[in-house]
Amino acid sequence: MELLRNWKVHLFAFIIIIIAELIGVHSFGLVVFLPLLYALVMGGILSYPSLGVMNEKMMDVAGKVMPIAMLVLIVKIGLGIGPNLHMLLNSGWALIMQELGHFFGTIVFGLPMALALKMGREAIGACYSIDREPNVAIIAEKYGIFSPEGRGVMGMYICGTLFGALWISILSGIIARTGFFHPYALAMGGGIGSASMMAASIGSLVAVFPEEAQRIQAYAGAANLMTTILGIYFALFISLPVTVKVYELVTGDKRSKNAPVEAVQEENVVADAVPKAAEKQSFGDMMRDTIIILVLTGIFCTVGNCVGFGGNFADSAISSIVFVVLSLIGVLLAHVPGLNKLPIVFWASIIAVIVSIPGFPGEAWITQTTGKFSVLAATTPILAYAGLSLGKDIPAFKRLSWRIVPVALMVATGSFLGATIMAEIVLHLEGIF
Repeated sequence: MELLRNWKVHLFAFIIIIIAELIGVHSFGLVVFLPLLYALVMGGILSYPSLGVMNEKMMDVAGKVMPIAMLVLIVKIGLGIGPNLHMLLNSGWALIMQELGHFFGTIVFGLPMALALKMGREAIGACYSIDREPNVAIIAEKYGIFSPEGRGVMGMYICGTLFGALWISILSGIIARTGFFHPYALAMGGGIGSASMMAASIGSLVAVFPEEAQRIQAYAGAANLMTTILGIYFALFISLPVTVKVYELVTGDKRSKNAPVEAVQEENVVADAVPKAAEKQSFGDMMRDTIIILVLTGIFCTVGNCVGFGGNFADSAISSIVFVVLSLIGVLLAHVPGLNKLPIVFWASIIAVIVSIPGFPGEAWITQTTGKFSVLAATTPILAYAGLSLGKDIPAFKRLSWRIVPVALMVATGSFLGATIMAEIVLHLEGIF
């Protein structure tokens, strides 16, 4: 019930969502500003520790709510995959090769910057991937979280948490408006392995290519699902070994096989940033909290769709109910013995894909009902909660070396561009466009 007792967090999120949607979508040159950006910034301001508006417990609650609220967006995107499944199957090689692009992008863009700034072996942890939770775990297991590589991966993790979605949203909008790449390739580039970054990318791309909204969601969702499932194996067996080899070849700095894991001055930085283990809950308590949070998210999405995109209230409410029900099914499947080895987002997405495949009972009604619901309206609540949780990471961020910021920007840029370029080439060769 802790997630629910802090009612101010949800009230702040609701107010932020309404304000963000009222401001709407605006373009300035090549840059597209979206409600999700305003929500992230407003939430970040409210959570700034010096202002004293939110305490650390409230920020922690916002951070725990966000992954649950994200299931609504995952389902919305999954419902766009089913109707376009034949198209995605024809693009199978592009979906596989874009994963290769994510890696080569990070090493081509990020590693040279890290080496130029003389980051040392921190460059390995920072540049071998986009550095979300599974990638942090790989480095922690292999080198130790307080090692140079551990400091690098945690620095990238903190930067990605603080401004990853913001940067990807702006970057996607700028590149999309140049006209250099096809929207399908850009959508695959946005499937970066982080749901919040993917959502931010989709928002910008849909704003630039509104006529391709459904297919952009389908390609981005499929690419993100592919990265989520295969990314950890790719990072473990390809990305990390290659990054280590390249780094050691260029610098000559080779780690001794018997080198101890170092305890360093920055230990408190890592300790602040490492996600704390959640208190154990009974299955009943977990489901109760999950249901209430998903219902709240559904309400927020409904209001956002009506305020920001002129949606009909009844249609928006019905769509949100569909999203919430499918999300709950995904949560239940993720707790079935044998199926719990895969994350909840996988099952929520798969369920949404299955029920939206042509010929599935009720598919026509589901896709017609939810198809008019804006994906941007499903994104804003997530970024509102993300913003409200940012304050807890600011102290750790302040103690990091400034070098991690330009490196983090280049890693994210390289991951997006690398996957986009690979997708552009393969989709063209496959005759998709």
